[in-house]
Amino acid sequence: MHGTTTRRPRRPRARAASAALAAIAMGLALVPALSTAAQAETPTTAVSVPGTFNSEIGCAGDWAPSCAKAQLTARTDGSRAWSKTLTLPGGSHAYKAALNNSWADNYGAHAQYHGADIPLQVPAGGKNVTFVYDPVTHWIADDINNKIVTAAGSFQSELGCAADWAPDCLTSWLKDIDGDGTYTWSTTAIPAGTWKVKAAIGQSWAESYGQGGSPTGADISFTVPANGATTDFSYNSTTHVLSVRTQEPPGPALGGTLGALYTPTQTTFRIWSPDNSQVSVTVGGQTHTLRPADVSGYTDVYQAVVPGDLKNQPYQFRVGNNAVRDPYARMVKPGTTEGIVVDAEAVQPTGGWAPRPALTKREDAVVYELSVRNFTIDPSSGVDSAKRGKFLGLTQTGTTHNGVRTGIDHLKELGVTHVQLMPAFDFHSTVPNWGYDPLNYSVPEEQFSQFTAPEDRIREFKNMVNEFHKNGIRVLMDVVYNHTANKDVFQNITGKYYTPTDLSATGNSIDDGNPMVSRVIRDSLEYWVKNYNIDGFRFDLLGIHHAKNVDAWAKHLNAAFPDRILQIHGEPWSGGVSDPQEAVKVRYGTAPTLADGHVGVFNGAYRDAIKGGTRDRVLGYMGGSSSNTSAIALGMRGSPLATKSTSALSNPWDPAFAYDPEQTLNYVSAHDDLNLWDKITYSGVPGGPAGRAGQMNRFAAGIVLTSQGIPFFYEGDEFLHSKVVNGDYETAKNSYEAGDHVNALQWGEKAQNAAAFRYYKDAIALRKNSPALRLSTWDAVKAQMSTTTDGSVVTSAISSNAAAPTSHDTVVVYNPTNSPYNVTLPAGTWKKVLDTNGAADFTSTTADGLAVTVFKKS
Repeated sequence: MHGTTTRRPRRPRARAASAALAAIAMGLALVPALSTAAQAETPTTAVSVPGTFNSEIGCAGDWAPSCAKAQLTARTDGSRAWSKTLTLPGGSHAYKAALNNSWADNYGAHAQYHGADIPLQVPAGGKNVTFVYDPVTHWIADDINNKIVTAAGSFQSELGCAADWAPDCLTSWLKDIDGDGTYTWSTTAIPAGTWKVKAAIGQSWAESYGQGGSPTGADISFTVPANGATTDFSYNSTTHVLSVRTQEPPGPALGGTLGALYTPTQTTFRIWSPDNSQVSVTVGGQTHTLRPADVSGYTDVYQAVVPGDLKNQPYQFRVGNNAVRDPYARMVKPGTTEGIVVDAEAVQPTGGWAPRPALTKREDAVVYELSVRNFTIDPSSGVDSAKRGKFLGLTQTGTTHNGVRTGIDHLKELGVTHVQLMPAFDFHSTVPNWGYDPLNYSVPEEQFSQFTAPEDRIREFKNMVNEFHKNGIRVLMDVVYNHTANKDVFQNITGKYYTPTDLSATGNSIDDGNPMVSRVIRDSLEYWVKNYNIDGFRFDLLGIHHAKNVDAWAKHLNAAFPDRILQIHGEPWSGGVSDPQEAVKVRYGTAPTLADGHVGVFNGAYRDAIKGGTRDRVLGYMGGSSSNTSAIALGMRGSPLATKSTSALSNPWDPAFAYDPEQTLNYVSAHDDLNLWDKITYSGVPGGPAGRAGQMNRFAAGIVLTSQGIPFFYEGDEFLHSKVVNGDYETAKNSYEAGDHVNALQWGEKAQNAAAFRYYKDAIALRKNSPALRLSTWDAVKAQMSTTTDGSVVTSAISSNAAAPTSHDTVVVYNPTNSPYNVTLPAGTWKKVLDTNGAADFTSTTADGLAVTVFKKS
């Protein structure tokens, strides 16, 4: 499993957002291209062919989706297809299919949602061109670029055609969606019996082909063995040969998902194979052929039911001649493509599941990102040597170093509510690589395990989650469904797992625009929540995924687990490459459409405003910059939408995107790029921990912890952890595969930098005890929060009482200058409760320079 390390490219991640914002600031128009996405969900009541020829057929202009002249007609032959013949002038044209008289749902080349324009070269002098649209596959075709091929034969009346041997009945229409010259159609509706067929072209007998692809060939005979059997038709447009293949009918419809579904008496093996019917599984020394199966919610599934108790047996799927891994594997044999049959759901944590830590609303969260290895691998962690860098090392209690708490006791002392585990699923690289190169999405990574037996490894992960829960901390997983370690992971099953154009900068981005790929992701998410009691997810490069799909995954999870208050968030950008589908992917601009699913995104715009660049020496607001004060004021309020709406924004990188404060993850440091302390020292800030540099760290952290939204920070930021060794900042900028000497937490830093830790601890405690810092709706921010700027100083007066929205009881001041700032507080008795050193409790109206100051009404 862990062979040659797959290098994780230096992905610019949020730079796409930053570049877009910069372009907007310079007045440049960013017009996103639309392309493939999920299929339209609204009923189809009209289909048109808007294009460059519309004005020439009588429309008021070109590209007119609502023009009556461009409307296709619904067929009455039972096919559900739409068609029309138009007289077009000669020349070069282009067109698409538009639904319901608008551009909201449209399809272009290769049936792609919002896909590329379809070129159409009409011969000189003009020609009658027939357009045909299939509402199931969304293929829009014309009879110049394509052949309109029907399987015309003795069975057509059985399918609803008016008569047999009807070349103009599109119920038996063959399609070439991928444009490879092979037209196909499959059906289970032809009854048992022997039938005859020919290939008819152009909805008439003027051109047709029988046996051997001959225009004068005999009828092609085929036998359907039983009702419900699958009959596959394939027409080669070069040889004109029509091939017919029949398969035994599938067994009865069964529920469940895919993979190896275990019971003590039999195991059901299932895999999605849309391109190849030669599918088998080898288990217990025997090879079993998989047959097509009708599994509700899935398509192109092959299945074999193998009797006997197969628990802990290795199994190997094959598609064609290739050994392939099981995308649904619950456990695997390391170093191979073999899965292991397990009854994962039956494995319980030691002593049973403990209650989940209480959480009232998502804005109450304080998220702490950590690596399973980094957090405890150094001996200074105090963790038992066998557990260092392992799952259970994270939850060993009672550990100390130089008199300070370490490990989970440190997290409890700090006061965080959630840990976010960097990749803990099965990945390709060898630790200490971070593991952003997935192999098996639903299997715990064996390098973090102390055990080899499958059930022990499963129980170990569950025990870890359970111990975090017992200690009052919820567990989030960093998931990487946007790409795999390499294309070999899924390519030999089907290339449909991957996008045509790489979007991840790793060469193998996943295409959740395919409904079955989307279902793989949803099922994996559900499996972790249901089986391992996970409390939510952070999505690596969430921006590669379609917003509609992300919304559907989140809504499904929230409906299935309504009591969990799951936390779901991710990076709203791709791998720094141009995405032709940007407008339908997760961006700031599509975040409002995810509000009902409670999905949040990392606020890179706010991060950059506070911190400056992630790998350069340019300091933002925390360095005293006054050029971005308005961005700070916006982020302080939770980056709320200018107008409350769940509609997508016209600007994909609009920094005012949050329908609800829970949708913004506020941060200045994460595993990528320079962490906060290294950014400060790299920028040449003087004074060290006790001087201006240490104060700047506290200022940035204080902004994050007092802004509306969800605060997030990276392991070690709270005690000024540095990844710079011997002055090597270049490694620290991209330390995904650096050794433990770079990434591992050195717990001596906590004792050395106690002032920083105390500040983080105090600011978290203040946040938890201040409802005004955790407003939970757009309306509350608008009504209960008044924000003003005075030069570069930003002040917010906030009411924690919705019934008295203007009776402000909390005032927060951000002062990036070098001088104290005198604050005019509302009437009443006030106390300063947070200053540059942490918790305070005295009367004052002064906000220190380079500090966050919080006042509360007594």
